Amino acid sequence: MTNTARCGPLEDLTIIDCTMALAGPFGASLLADLGARVIKVEPPRGDGYRNIPPFLSDHASPYEDREAGTDFGAPFASVNRNKRSVCLDLKDDAQKDVFLQLCDQASAIVENMRVGVMDSLGLGYEVIAKRNPKIIYACVRGFGDPRTGESPYAEWPCLDAAAQSFGGLVHANDNLVTPAFADIFPGTLMALGVVSAIHHAQHTGKGQFLDVSMYDAMLAFQKSAVAQYGFTGKPNPAGLQRAMTLYPFDLFPTKDGRVAIAAVQPHHWDLLCAAMGRPDLITDERSTTNAARLLHVDWVEEQICHWTKKLTRAEVMEKLNGGIPAGPVQNMADIFHDPHVASRQMLESCHPGGDNPDITLAANPIKFSDTPTTLYQAPPTLGAHNAEVLEEFGIEVPTEQERR
Repeated sequence: MTNTARCGPLEDLTIIDCTMALAGPFGASLLADLGARVIKVEPPRGDGYRNIPPFLSDHASPYEDREAGTDFGAPFASVNRNKRSVCLDLKDDAQKDVFLQLCDQASAIVENMRVGVMDSLGLGYEVIAKRNPKIIYACVRGFGDPRTGESPYAEWPCLDAAAQSFGGLVHANDNLVTPAFADIFPGTLMALGVVSAIHHAQHTGKGQFLDVSMYDAMLAFQKSAVAQYGFTGKPNPAGLQRAMTLYPFDLFPTKDGRVAIAAVQPHHWDLLCAAMGRPDLITDERSTTNAARLLHVDWVEEQICHWTKKLTRAEVMEKLNGGIPAGPVQNMADIFHDPHVASRQMLESCHPGGDNPDITLAANPIKFSDTPTTLYQAPPTLGAHNAEVLEEFGIEVPTEQERR
């Protein structure tokens, strides 16, 4: 991390981030990476996601009574870079007032608590909007918020596995999809919703409430499956279907792993056949068209596998020479050494604090020509920026004597 100045196209926005775990923090991290001033407000014991390993050597939990360089593990770091942490007890009236003063100067507040939690604290949308009519109040909930549409499941807790199952993703893949897709996609939609609502508020002067249901997000993600059922009235079979509409569009074994090959266009199929040294497959009635390949999918698969099994992933890619959509199945070690990742600057490093080594995190994948973004703030320890942020916002915290 060489640049500690906040930068990006959202530099003029301030986000109060009350999210915890993964879905909300992922969305807020997108806004932070785009340059927004994101203040992560945490309870006295912190975001529980801090306590998930792996940890660095110079580490102590927020619960421990000792100093250390970090109080978080890798999962927390991955979605809380470029944020500052303020620790507030929202059950305490004086600290609740500090929170409201932060919201008075904010473009948006984001949270992912259960329905009614913020309302029970006297910090629901209506309370905050009365003080700041332009504010956007955004949340991720398992089954939505009653403000935008009642759900019979509204009060239920929800995590990634439940939302994937409800929303059809588990059926489509015959298993859970990793990483936690029913967290990441709703968080992404929340960030898009925040930017959209702020755009509207800048034109109208009026803020609004928005929510993303994890269930709804999984349903929307499967627009194709929804449309297929809407057309036919028949649900797709469970599990990944290798050859329902296009082939080859599949994974194929190699000497050292697998490669994905998607040669469904006529010219792509011709190029694949040439790379395989099998020009006969271009004219063979069993493989000359996509429709023919679907009818004879087992035989076509056998021809391709016979070729790929003799080669390494790199050798397959070399023979295909960038002519058709294809890619090696890579693990993270492969990715860290991929020249594409280096040239696109998709890995960024920072010092997390203490006697720890530098850590490497995924960079912002949205690349701008005029408003570049960067890693400018290491993941924060709990409450590390209380004094700095309150001074920046011009907020004075009353002393115990003044509170009496």
